[in-house]
Amino acid sequence: MPILFEPFLGNTLVARGPTNLGLYVFKQSDVARAIVIDSGGDEDAGRKILRECERLGVELAMIINTHSNADHCGGNAFLSKRTGCSIAATELEAAFLSYPQLEPSFLSGSFPQKALRNKFLMAQPSRANCLLEPPCALTFDKDGRWQLSKPAQVHGSAAANTSQGSPINELQSASTFAPWSAPTSASAIIPKNESQSAAQGMPCLQIMSLPGHYFSMIGILTPDNVFFVADSLAGAPILEKYGLFFLYDIEAELATLSMLESSEAEWFVPAHAEPTQDIKSLVDINRAKIFEIADVIVSAVNSEANCAEGATLENVMAAVFSHYDIVLNANQYVLVGSTIRSYLFWLCDQGKLENAFEHQRMIFRIKR
Repeated sequence: MPILFEPFLGNTLVARGPTNLGLYVFKQSDVARAIVIDSGGDEDAGRKILRECERLGVELAMIINTHSNADHCGGNAFLSKRTGCSIAATELEAAFLSYPQLEPSFLSGSFPQKALRNKFLMAQPSRANCLLEPPCALTFDKDGRWQLSKPAQVHGSAAANTSQGSPINELQSASTFAPWSAPTSASAIIPKNESQSAAQGMPCLQIMSLPGHYFSMIGILTPDNVFFVADSLAGAPILEKYGLFFLYDIEAELATLSMLESSEAEWFVPAHAEPTQDIKSLVDINRAKIFEIADVIVSAVNSEANCAEGATLENVMAAVFSHYDIVLNANQYVLVGSTIRSYLFWLCDQGKLENAFEHQRMIFRIKR
């Protein structure tokens, strides 16, 4: 399946696919450069991205990984080796980029069996040399070198006042670059007579924390006001097809959804849903799905068969698998199983369930 970056808004491009990818293009020192947002699932994806950069006539300056799941960083190793581009990620996600065996180990809670050591859970290792600490601004100087700044450092003390609005509005890009038309050939995509000097400002991308789906996932707002929100929410077709969407931290996910709901951007681009200007509707669908899954889990714990002795983790998992008609394999078992455990312990923290250790088993009950 080809990866085709299509003009979206201004200098922001989007490649639609199983995992939506982003590209932001800018020109400095007479060189057209590009920042890719996530790199697809494997070396082949990296090869296709490089081919697209060549078609567009741009030099790949950086990959920004929203998080370290393999479908978002699988092209890193190839692209880094072929182009020497920088790789940006948060520090915790960068550890998983460097040591991809951490993902199946975390999911399984043990040394992962051979069936889990696959490209869907383990990308080829890559090393981030730009460690992001959101919220922050990522800018590039006239020679294409990256710089990181915190909000107050870029825009003065007023930018640090979090009472002024949602986090996405606390950082406003220092400048935007004039829109450009898609090329008909591999020639430079930005007109040669368009000077992008330091006086006009540098490209500034806002990096925002979006925890919940994974450890320290981020979103990226381009100067064109296009917000790439990664796996912070899923589209209705995905939720309907799979029933569950992988989540690591339920409480953080709910907070992220609330933040997105109050955020202002021209467009929102989820990794696994169509770009939308109406993020609130997508937030509502995802929030409702979270509470639906929580109710299914509470019902499983409270079922007549499990009431007397309490429900084991396997009891609950089997009930949820059956409810959503999930066909199990090794990948599904650890992904859905990890998500169910996150729900169970979140429900315990919420005071709706309690867990105990009886007869050499961990069991769950409704908290009375």
